[in-house]
Amino acid sequence: MCFSATASFTASATLGVIGVATLVKTKNKKAWPLAAIPLLFAFQQFVEGLLWVLLGSQSVYIVPLTHIYLFFALLFWPIYTPIAVLVLEPHKIRRLVLAIFCVVGVVIGAIFFVSFLRQPEAVQVVNKCLFYPFQMIDPLLFGCLYVLIVVGSGVISSRPIIKLLSLLTLVGALVAWFFYTVNFVSVWCFFAAIISVVLYFYPQKS
Repeated sequence: MCFSATASFTASATLGVIGVATLVKTKNKKAWPLAAIPLLFAFQQFVEGLLWVLLGSQSVYIVPLTHIYLFFALLFWPIYTPIAVLVLEPHKIRRLVLAIFCVVGVVIGAIFFVSFLRQPEAVQVVNKCLFYPFQMIDPLLFGCLYVLIVVGSGVISSRPIIKLLSLLTLVGALVAWFFYTVNFVSVWCFFAAIISVVLYFYPQKS
């Protein structure tokens, strides 16, 4: 998490166990991308834990670990999330809208990650939280589009538990924005990671 290595590693370990259990109990192959989300978050939180451990040192791994973390935060999730929802959606109109979300997710994710790669900087500590610096032309606009893609794709879904996951993620985004604006990337990813445990309860007949 954004606050300490212990919090990040604890979250990673917990999500890892739940993620494996979720995948094992998921019999529907189409649901595997969705079921894998807690495990993917476990890896992302582990990377952030390593960054906490290495901060303040001269380690050559800080910058590449920052790249890995932001690959997930900026590029991976706005692409992966609508795809994971799309493959489970049986209704044609919803599938069409989700397909559009997938395309927009690729564009938004690419803009975010390329913006970071143009002026890559290592993670920093700001207000006792991790801060990932990168420059955007209009961060508020693109940030809202990012949230719209990640949250909106789940709201469009006809699956109740995916809607619940998305609404909880939106609450996490609002809390992170109002109370941890500077550290939004780190804090919201943590909230989203913890919220993803609800996927363990995804009904197997859906």
